[in-house]
Amino acid sequence: MASKTKRHEARKKKQRRAAPGVPTFDPHAEVIVDTWASLAKLMVRIGATDDPEAAAGAALNDAVAEFAAKVQRFDPIRLIEVARLASLPMAPIGAVAPIVPDASASRLELLALVALAAQQEVVTGVASQKAAVGDQEMSHFVSEAQSELDGLLHLAQLRSFASTDPTDKLALVSLLIQGGEVWMRNSSYPEMVEATNRALLDGDPNVRAALEAELGFDATDALAVLNACHDLQEIAMNRRIDAMRSTMLQAMASTEAGRTDNALMERARSSLMTVFEPEANEVTVAVADIATHTSIPEGRVRAVIERFRLDLADATPAQVVDAFSTGKNPMRARPLIVCANERVVLPHPALHVFAVRENLEEHLKTSTSWSKYAKHRGDLLETRTRTALGRMLPGAHYRDAFEYYVPASEAEATGADPSKYTKRVEGDHLVLLDDIAIVVEDKAVALSALSRGGKTARIRTDLTGIITKAAEQAGRIRDGIERDGGLRIQGEGWVDLSHIREIHTIAVSLDDLSTVLTATAELVRAGVLSVDNIPWTVSLHDLELITELVARPAEFLLYLRRRRTPDVTVMFNAADELDLFLYFFEAGLWVEPDPAQVRAAFPFLPEPTTSELRRYRSQSPVILTSRTDALDEWFHTNRHADAGATSALKPTMSPSPVAPLIDDLQLRNVTGWLSIGATLLSAYLNVQHKFARYGQELLSNPLPHGQGRSLTIPITACVDPAEGWLFVWATRPAVEDPARAEKRVRDYLRAKKHQLGLPRGVVFLYDEPTRSLLDVLYDGHIGPLDNALTAVLHSLRPASGLQRTIHPNAKRPPHTARNKPRPSRKR
Repeated sequence: MASKTKRHEARKKKQRRAAPGVPTFDPHAEVIVDTWASLAKLMVRIGATDDPEAAAGAALNDAVAEFAAKVQRFDPIRLIEVARLASLPMAPIGAVAPIVPDASASRLELLALVALAAQQEVVTGVASQKAAVGDQEMSHFVSEAQSELDGLLHLAQLRSFASTDPTDKLALVSLLIQGGEVWMRNSSYPEMVEATNRALLDGDPNVRAALEAELGFDATDALAVLNACHDLQEIAMNRRIDAMRSTMLQAMASTEAGRTDNALMERARSSLMTVFEPEANEVTVAVADIATHTSIPEGRVRAVIERFRLDLADATPAQVVDAFSTGKNPMRARPLIVCANERVVLPHPALHVFAVRENLEEHLKTSTSWSKYAKHRGDLLETRTRTALGRMLPGAHYRDAFEYYVPASEAEATGADPSKYTKRVEGDHLVLLDDIAIVVEDKAVALSALSRGGKTARIRTDLTGIITKAAEQAGRIRDGIERDGGLRIQGEGWVDLSHIREIHTIAVSLDDLSTVLTATAELVRAGVLSVDNIPWTVSLHDLELITELVARPAEFLLYLRRRRTPDVTVMFNAADELDLFLYFFEAGLWVEPDPAQVRAAFPFLPEPTTSELRRYRSQSPVILTSRTDALDEWFHTNRHADAGATSALKPTMSPSPVAPLIDDLQLRNVTGWLSIGATLLSAYLNVQHKFARYGQELLSNPLPHGQGRSLTIPITACVDPAEGWLFVWATRPAVEDPARAEKRVRDYLRAKKHQLGLPRGVVFLYDEPTRSLLDVLYDGHIGPLDNALTAVLHSLRPASGLQRTIHPNAKRPPHTARNKPRPSRKR
C-alpha cells in the first residue's frame, strides 16, 4: 500500500487533472485581492508616519491636485464620453451586458466630478489657449486614469480608517455605509426600483398632483426624461458606429480594387476617431430631442432637467473628491450634467432610477403633502410585503395591520392574566402556519444623507428608526406568544397560540441598505440589535426576489432559520443579501455549532467525537464574493426576452433526495408540513439520502411474528433545546389494525420526545402490505405525560443508551436473512 504522503499527492494530482483550466480566483475575488493589496501598500507607507490621518490627507490632496492638473487639458464632456465607452458594459439590444466585477461606475462618476470641478478652476484667459488634443490622447488618458482614480479612493479610505475612533461601536457600521455609497451601484435591479418609484410617487393621486403643481412634473415624467437622455446617447453612439462601419467598408473596398482614395481614407480614419473620441455636441442631448422622444411637453422636460441638474457651485477638485469619498456623492440625487448650450448628458444609467425617489422625497419633505406621502409609502410597503409572504407561504393564516394588547405596567406584566392587558399597540404582519409564527415589521423610512456621509450620531438615529424599532416591535409579539401562550387581539379577543413552537421575526426595509442589513454581527456589537432579538433584516426588493427564487416553502423557512443564526454574519461576510441567499442555495449557509453547547442543550448525547470537534475548530470566516452573475442573466432574460426566446436558467437550491417527500407532505397538508420539510432539508446531503430510503429499507426487512419496525433519529444540530426534533420511521404490519398502529406510534413518539426533552417530533408511518407512506403524524406536545404514556415511557431504553450513529441497516441494506436484526423489546 502506498504511503500516506504519496496517496495525498496522487489525490491532489487527480483533482488538478479533473479540473483543467479552472482559475484560482473568480474575477470578483481578484478585484478584492487587488484592492487589499493596494491598501496594504498604502498602509505600510502611511502607517510609518507620526500622524497617519494627516499623512493620508496630505497624500490625498497632492494626488488630487496632480490628477486635476492632467484633467484640465481636456473638454470634460468629451472626456466623460470617452470614459463612459471604456468603463460601462456594452451589449447588443436585447442581450445581457457582461458582468463587470470592478467599480467602473464609481470611477466614471469621480472622473466626471473632478473634470467638471477642474474646469471651473481654470482661469478663462488660459482656458482659450489650451493646446489641441491629439487623436487617441483622451483614450490613453482614460485607460491610465483607472489606477489613479483607484488610488484617490484608496487614500480616502485609508484616511477614513485612520480617523476612526476605535471606541466608537458604530465606527465599522459607518465605514460600511460609506463604502457602499462609494463602491456599490444598483444593489437592487433598476427595473424593480423603477416600478416601486412609480407606485410610491405617482400611486397616490394627491401626491402626484402636489408634484405636478409644485415642480411642474411627476415621477413618471422624471423617469421618462432621464431614461430618454440615456437612450438618445446610446442611439447617437450607435449612429457613430454605423457611420464608421460604412465608411471603413467603402475604404476597404476601394483598396481591394486597387484604388486609393485619400479623401475616403481620411474620412474612415476620422469616423473611427469620432466613435471613441467624439465632439461634445455629438454626445450631448438637446431638450427638444428629449421632448420628441418622450412626447412630454418641452416645458415639463426643462423642469425635470432643472430639478436633476448637477450643481457643483464653486467646488474644487479636492472638495468633490472629499464629498464623494465620504458618501456624499453630488451625483446621487442630481446626475444630469447641463452644458453651457443647455444640452445635457448623463454619465451612466446606474444612478438615475434611484435619484428620482431621493430627489422627489427631498422636495416632498418641505411640502404639505409629506404626511400623505409618508402614509402611502408605509401602506405600499405593507401591501407588497404581504403579497411576497403570501407567494411563499401558501395556506398560512395572516393578520395584517392588527392591534393587540401588552402590559401597560410592571404590575400588569406580573399579574399573570394577559386577558387584562390594557396597552394597545400595532403590529404589521403575523403569519401563522401550524406550529410556526412569523412576525414581520415594515419600515418605510430611508437612510438620511447625513448617515450616508458617516455621521455616527445620525446613523444611530436612522438605524434605530429602521432596524431597532422593527426588532423591538416584532420581539414584543414574540415575547407575548412565548410568555403568555397567545395574544389578546383587538376585535378578536384572546387568540390561543400555545401550539406555536417556532417563532421568527423579520424586519422589511423599503430602503436598500445592503451593506448594513447583511452585517448583523456588527449591528449587535454596536447595540443597534440585541443578541437575544435578531430579526432577519431585508429590503423589500430582496424579499420579493427571494420569493421568486424559492421552489418550495421549506427552502424559505430553512433560510430564515440559518439567516437568523447569530454566527452566520460572523462566519459569512457579504455585501449583498442575495449573495448570502445564493450561497445558501449553493452550500447551505451552515455554521457548525459548538459541540459543548450542543451537549449542554441535549444532555442525552454522548461526548463529542474527534471529527465533530475538528469540524467546529476548523471553521474560519468566509468572504463571499458576488454570486449573482447567473441571477442577473435569469432576471434580464426572464423580464426582457422576446416572445418565444429561451430564458436563462433560474438559480435553484442544490437538488435534494428528500424533495419528493417534502412536496408530498405539503400536498397532504400534514400538520407541521412546513417545519418538518425544512428540518428534513437541513441535514447533510448524505443524511438526506438516508432519510429518503429509510422507509423502504424498513419495509424490505420486516420483523417476524407480525411486529412493526421503527427507526428513531433525534435531530440535535443546534444549541437551543427548543430547536430539537425527533424523527421516527415506522411500519404497520398487515396483521395490525391501522387505528391501533397509529395509536402505537403516536404514543411512542410522545413518550420518546418526553424522555429526550425534545419539543417536536414526527412519525413517517409506512404500510407493509402496500409499501406506501400511510400517514405522517406530528407531535408538538411539551407538557407532562398522562398515566398511560408514563407506562410507555418506562418501557423505553434509557436516553443514555441512545446510539451515536444511525441504525446499522440504514447504512448497508441487508441482502440475506442472516443480516436481519433481532427483534427488540425496548425502543
